[in-house]
Amino acid sequence: MQTISNKIILILIISICIVSNIYATGKRKNFLSHGPSVSSFAQGETALNNLNDPSIIYHNSSLLSYFDYNNIILSRYNLFDGTSYNSASLNYRMFNNLSFGFSAINLASGDIELRKDPFDAPKKVTTNQWAYIFALATMIKPIETAVGVNLKYIYQDLYVKKNGGFALDLGLSKYFNNVDIKYTQAKFGVGFSMQNFLQTGIKLDEYNEKFQNIFRLSTLMEVPVIYRFNTKDTITLSIDIKNEDTYNELFAGLEYKLMEKYAARVGYYPDHITAGFGVNISAFTVNYSMDFNEIDLINRFSLAYRWGNRHKNKSNFAKIEQPALSVEKTSQKQINESKPDLTKEAQTALNIEKLSQQEAEKLFNEAKEYYNKKQYLYSTDILQKIIINYPSYDSPKFYYNKIKKLMTKHSKSKYDSNFSDYAYWSGYKNYYEGNYNQCLTEWTKYLQFNNKNTEIKQYYDKVNKIITDSIEEKNKKDFEFEANTMLRNGIMLYKNKQWIKCIKQMEKLQTFIKNSKYVNLSFNYYSLAKDYIDKSVKELSKLLEANKDKEQAEEKQEGATDKELAEFKYNEGLLLYAKGKYFEAEKMFELTLRLDPTHKKAINALKRIKE
Repeated sequence: MQTISNKIILILIISICIVSNIYATGKRKNFLSHGPSVSSFAQGETALNNLNDPSIIYHNSSLLSYFDYNNIILSRYNLFDGTSYNSASLNYRMFNNLSFGFSAINLASGDIELRKDPFDAPKKVTTNQWAYIFALATMIKPIETAVGVNLKYIYQDLYVKKNGGFALDLGLSKYFNNVDIKYTQAKFGVGFSMQNFLQTGIKLDEYNEKFQNIFRLSTLMEVPVIYRFNTKDTITLSIDIKNEDTYNELFAGLEYKLMEKYAARVGYYPDHITAGFGVNISAFTVNYSMDFNEIDLINRFSLAYRWGNRHKNKSNFAKIEQPALSVEKTSQKQINESKPDLTKEAQTALNIEKLSQQEAEKLFNEAKEYYNKKQYLYSTDILQKIIINYPSYDSPKFYYNKIKKLMTKHSKSKYDSNFSDYAYWSGYKNYYEGNYNQCLTEWTKYLQFNNKNTEIKQYYDKVNKIITDSIEEKNKKDFEFEANTMLRNGIMLYKNKQWIKCIKQMEKLQTFIKNSKYVNLSFNYYSLAKDYIDKSVKELSKLLEANKDKEQAEEKQEGATDKELAEFKYNEGLLLYAKGKYFEAEKMFELTLRLDPTHKKAINALKRIKE
């Protein structure tokens, strides 16, 4: 069904591009032929990849749906002889699936001298052209496609003639994430926008002049080139086709992003070469672009500010704060003295996490070295350890899945021409599936071809010990039985909508796995436990967002209070707060109080966030 819907969308986009030529009246340009996005301009005016820049709503308002934060940006283009192109843009996440955008754009001519004749005294005047854009964007969940609309008011003040008019734009966009291309997780995007397809036009003299019909088809391909522990370096290629009044133009852009923080960009649009850079500094983003043209070098600048306050449900704050309302009346000074230093406490928790992250990053680099040396057993064991202890990072999971796919692919055919490699791959697969007798058989064959491989020798001895040790085998079976029982009990709690009990049971299972020596056999248990924890937390969040009474929520989770788990979730909230993710931290503190309504630190933390 998903594939069919994608084909339908593509056919509609191509059809609209073709039909658009019927309504065009000829090649024209005005000050809105180029968008106000500096990062987009540095990439040759391509549209899809600028999800840090709300100015992009001029090209395609549907892109606002992909913002997971709020954003405001100011930009300025220095043009020729005092002429400037300025804009201010905003996006705000009004609801979970609805984003609002606003942009104001101005083209000012600078001082112009008007004379009636060559001997007349000059009169200095200035012309201005304005565009005000109001945008709404949402996501169509069944087909995972974003749609957005722009309502524009365009006003032209040409000194001797002034007037304005309205126009309507429509945009679509869709991204395909984690597409495997030779074991690399690429990202593809496609977007389409129609500008001024409904309009009033503008009347500067006796004739009503129509705005240009602009149709843009955008494509994007983003490929990771370096996987770091918690970031990636990526190369992004964008190509747009623009039809403006029957005149087709090609736009292309290239971007290299380093550690998701620094970006270098180059681009092309008809008769122009562009280049620029961008950098993220805390909550700010600075972008610069230059335009190499036949007249002069044009410089463009922008400054953006990001913040993460989403739409908040104030009734939930009131319910969480209710236990604190019954305390005796105290002075403001006493209240201030009793408040914990949440920022300091959160920073301490973050410092502890940074130390563990440094250790994990070192292990991850070691795993990558083993991978490049084709020592997949060493690499796999390290990656499993990282994933269990640091489950929030994606790069270790990517390399783990990459190895598993590689081993599965090459161990299928018994008639591989390279017998030693096949014996390695098949032995690997049987080892991690727990088929130790077959694993030993395969690695015995391998050692006949290459008896100097220390990795295989080490794991061969390990497997041989497992086979000959009957007590160890019994312990393994007991472990699997216990892990399977705990997993089934947790799933049953989830099906019965006992979310908190499910979280407790699954975290108990994860602790049981961490303390065992059969990590290679139990990794699937750990992954399933994490999935059910995430789903249970999501269901708990839904209870809060639905504005259900606290008593009703507690009735569903009767007997589920757990102070130890509450303390764990409180610490998670501290880490989120330290990283500036205040909305997520607030939800985690609310979950803490669901587990332990008497948790004073969580109560005070929620009060601090509200203030």
